[in-house]
Amino acid sequence: MSCDHVHDLISSFLDGAVPAEEREMMSAHIRSCRECGVRLEFEQDLRSALRTMDHAPVPAALSANLRVLASHERARQQSRVSFPARVKAWRSYARLAFDNMMRPFAVPVAGGLLSALIAFGTLVPTLTFQHAFADQSLFTDPDGEVVALGSNGYLAQSVSDIPRIVRGDDADIPADANVVDLVIDENGRVSDWSLARGQLTPDLQSIIMFSQFKPATYLGQPTWGRVKAVQAPIPVPAPRRLRS
Repeated sequence: MSCDHVHDLISSFLDGAVPAEEREMMSAHIRSCRECGVRLEFEQDLRSALRTMDHAPVPAALSANLRVLASHERARQQSRVSFPARVKAWRSYARLAFDNMMRPFAVPVAGGLLSALIAFGTLVPTLTFQHAFADQSLFTDPDGEVVALGSNGYLAQSVSDIPRIVRGDDADIPADANVVDLVIDENGRVSDWSLARGQLTPDLQSIIMFSQFKPATYLGQPTWGRVKAVQAPIPVPAPRRLRS
């Protein structure tokens, strides 16, 4: 075994990635070759020095983006495991694209259908079967609520500075609030997100990474949908004046 070959494999040797037979040959060569032994000691000292270096803190936004990218990459890898998994992923993408394309027409169609049903029920008052159109809506948005620890130690939904979930358009959102648009998949998990306004606070990051929603429905079947996570700005107390 030549010295050049040993130099090329020293990094893999330290990582434990060299096969056992070749590792024994390298160990014997390093014991008998002073130059290769010095090269091995240098690599070991360099790795030890790198481990003791201070690590720069990772920005919160970058950490959240990396987690979302990792979840997307995991989903892509799972979709390539088998042909049925790939077909299922294609169906999900096609359903999301169709849903985004048909969303502007959903409300007029639902309004026309509901109007026709009301007119039919008014013209034929002798019908006795029950109408449960509210439970069979053409499209429903994802649903969920944020639960936080209140000042009394109990879980509550009315804490003023915790995020809240908004479905559809809401004119009551404060102009200075932090707003994140969330894409919820058919399993009720956050598939994608974008910062619409303000800052990405730790509470909003927790919603992105750990929340579980009731998914949207289309004709009674779970589908993809969108909601907003809104967090009002935390008021800053005014500075106290010192009495003279």
